[in-house]
Amino acid sequence: MDNRLDIFDRSVLSNQIAKLMLDILESQGIGQDELFDRLDFGDEKITDSEALLTFHEMFALIDVALRLSPTPWLGLKVGDAETVGTWGALGYAIMSSATEKEAAQIGPKYYQAAPSLMHSESSIDAGKQRIQMHPIYPNQRLLPFCVEENIVGIWRVSSEYLEEPMRPLEIHLSYPKPIYAKKYDEYFDCPVYYEQPDNILWTRAPTDRPLRTSDPASAKICLQLVEQMVQRYRGEDDFILLIRRELLRNPGEMPDMEEISAMLAMSSRTLHRKLSELDTSFRKIQDDVRKNLAIDYIQNTGMSIDQIAARLGYSETTNFRRAFKQWTGKAPSLYQV
Repeated sequence: MDNRLDIFDRSVLSNQIAKLMLDILESQGIGQDELFDRLDFGDEKITDSEALLTFHEMFALIDVALRLSPTPWLGLKVGDAETVGTWGALGYAIMSSATEKEAAQIGPKYYQAAPSLMHSESSIDAGKQRIQMHPIYPNQRLLPFCVEENIVGIWRVSSEYLEEPMRPLEIHLSYPKPIYAKKYDEYFDCPVYYEQPDNILWTRAPTDRPLRTSDPASAKICLQLVEQMVQRYRGEDDFILLIRRELLRNPGEMPDMEEISAMLAMSSRTLHRKLSELDTSFRKIQDDVRKNLAIDYIQNTGMSIDQIAARLGYSETTNFRRAFKQWTGKAPSLYQV
């Protein structure tokens, strides 16, 4: 097995967000035994402050939490409970920064040092800050949770070090309007557009104003720690994650190697060479994304096998069935929750 490819099986995520979920579930009368009886890992992954979760474990936890919680807007509640401490060393590095602009640059640059469920990119457009959020894990049913947690978390955490927090001004979401959309109105109080090409948060642009929590000495120490934390993700993983992100950008379309090469502004030959140097291939990455999306669609949607096959880029359903059995050892019709 290509260990560098299967990044979702590595223990890399800190458990702060998981702890917040458990606290919220407990306040709703849902005990840890009920939760962990449905998971294939124990509560030591959460109670041990030094423990790390894999992406598979984190998203399995989110999935079970959403099924047990009486509030489908759980992502909003988790983001609302976040503090600088939730983001760990990255949070303290941000709040110790000299200015708003400096703080705004640190988050996207070192997002891997926090328990990030999405990859965010920040830019200034028309005098506003544009934060584009890309899914990291291929499970579309859990995308609303990730987006909600990210948006509310940014707003709440920024309130700890900014005189004027980064409140949402406009939000674009790639998924349909949820049944609890009124909660978005309550939390965001701004225009929200659904079924858009990308997930984008617009806020006011950061300024040169100093932070009220600025501390140059602490900032230097925290940045050094954050830099050390992200070293393990850089290089090969960054490139593979970039390809995964492009494959997940439009789940209803499955780009081929030529299309991905064009998106990355390189020739398909260069892409093939770079992946060969990492002991993997475009086909392996694409199949891994297809496998995880297929499982998500089978378990969490009412789509037929023919529809799933077409959505994943298979012209013949029989080819999809054959591939799925190679991935999982089971026929698609038997792979149910």
